[in-house]
Amino acid sequence: MERLTVKEQTLLAYYVCNFLEKGSEISLAKLLKDGLGDRLSVVQEELTKKGLLSKEDKMITNEGILYIDNTLHIQSYATERNKLAYVKDSLQINEIELSEPAFKQYIHENIGIEHPSIH
Repeated sequence: MERLTVKEQTLLAYYVCNFLEKGSEISLAKLLKDGLGDRLSVVQEELTKKGLLSKEDKMITNEGILYIDNTLHIQSYATERNKLAYVKDSLQINEIELSEPAFKQYIHENIGIEHPSIH
């Protein structure tokens, strides 16, 4: 089972948000604050320095999208409207573990991975 780093999980959350309806940035901002707390500014700064997040609005750049595409083995022919389906398939097929609970819940909810209910 492969694990993504906290930075990669953060970037994946930005990636997922990028392909959701406009206005979903608010729930992403809350997720980032709740999930990373004091680490948020450090992680964002590192991703920005690498060119994966934009300096202006702290959203994912084209380089960030390509990074996630490569990390999750999403083919270049995947259309924007199908990107989230490819993320879902990649996480499940490659058994990629998301270790940060807040990111896991956000990403899984938005790509359609259901969790078994606990009784």
